Amino acid sequence: MRQRYITWILWTFSFLLPGSAFSFEDEPFSESVVIFNTICAKCHEAQCSGRVSFGDAYERSSTHIIRHYNKASGKIWLQKELFSILNHMKIKCAYYPMSVPIPPKRIWNSEILEKMTLLLERKYFIPIGPFSPGLYKLELNLARDEKITIHLVSEAFDMIIEDCFLSSEKRISVPFAIEETGNYYVRIYPRKPVKITRLVISTEHPVAPQSPDNVQ
Repeated sequence: MRQRYITWILWTFSFLLPGSAFSFEDEPFSESVVIFNTICAKCHEAQCSGRVSFGDAYERSSTHIIRHYNKASGKIWLQKELFSILNHMKIKCAYYPMSVPIPPKRIWNSEILEKMTLLLERKYFIPIGPFSPGLYKLELNLARDEKITIHLVSEAFDMIIEDCFLSSEKRISVPFAIEETGNYYVRIYPRKPVKITRLVISTEHPVAPQSPDNVQ
């Protein structure tokens, strides 16, 4: 907790010192980012457009934060981190950055996914990196069968997937299409807490239509 507080103080002073070399984005609070992006972001993703009004001061926002996420009550460091993430979204119209590399072949194993979940609720927020237009497939492996709500969201907050799926043999497979080049993010909400053991995103290759000469 002391380390978090020190980081917060350094971040505050970095805005007061012109040309400061300290970058708050170099030390993202991964747990707080997952909390914000799974619980708070859905209400604030339109905020940078001016369609939602919200005070900038931390003192004014802390009551709002506690009302919508009661577990932050009494945790000043968490309230300040959530406020920082909210302010970032308002100012930059973007999700707060997370220092998580995209794994080779876009295969996220259990160890990687554990860094992007709330352990009790098992909600996940996973940056999946840049995509170009095309057809893809998202596959989840679960510790047991469960109903899962999946969101696939663009960096512009456009929803590509927003649906509930029931796993079969502890697997879910969802095809999807990307139309705009950009960074994308996956949010996962299980009906009951369940561990995601693997996430794979692969490229789908459409089957070319047969010509009349090839039809038997």
